[in-house]
Amino acid sequence: MSSGRIASASACSLVLAATLGCAVCVSSPAQAQSPVSASSSAEPSQVRFTGEVYDGTVFDREVGHDLVFRLTPLTGDAAGGWVIEIVPKVQPADEPAEFSGIATPPYHFYNERYLAGAYGYSTKEAVEINPRRFNFVLTVADDHIAESVVNSALYPSAASDQEKQRFAGEAAGVSLGHGELRILKSRVRFGKAGSSDAIAYLKFEVTLNFSPGLTLQQVLAPKPPSGH
Repeated sequence: MSSGRIASASACSLVLAATLGCAVCVSSPAQAQSPVSASSSAEPSQVRFTGEVYDGTVFDREVGHDLVFRLTPLTGDAAGGWVIEIVPKVQPADEPAEFSGIATPPYHFYNERYLAGAYGYSTKEAVEINPRRFNFVLTVADDHIAESVVNSALYPSAASDQEKQRFAGEAAGVSLGHGELRILKSRVRFGKAGSSDAIAYLKFEVTLNFSPGLTLQQVLAPKPPSGH
């Protein structure tokens, strides 16, 4: 599916659980007269918008924080739908980055980023999964850290005990954003003469929270419910 790197990991990401003054500034009169204040330049911590997308087309929306929300058409066995992606507004020079696949388990199985019939779900069943929730890292640097952390969790035999401890600490330091896509309307085109079903149209609402107080460590090694 999208992102062939670590989005190919498995739900065994929970293995990580086993390895794992306040400053007050006072403006001077000259500073107070500055035409650009910190509050006016700060970007909102939450964004909400609606959109529509048709079969085979890409939906892009700049959402602030140098990020873009994207619905990318899927190919192969999951053709006839989309995958939810969060990508940097300016891609790094070495290779394209995608920020949600690394932070949204399960890996190697169906998860809520896939707006399509796949992994045993029919297209009709896929549009009934509502809302869709996903997480995402916020920077290219954190994406690289998350890749190493998730690799360590999924393939623990490949890392030393010292590396596992380091990765666990790094996971706690990677802050995540959280998103939710709610399907408002959908239209499924049923296949004929051997062709596959497809989602022909979606109308949706997206809410993105850039400061939910969530870390990669919490996603990979959630705490058990109280009393257990």
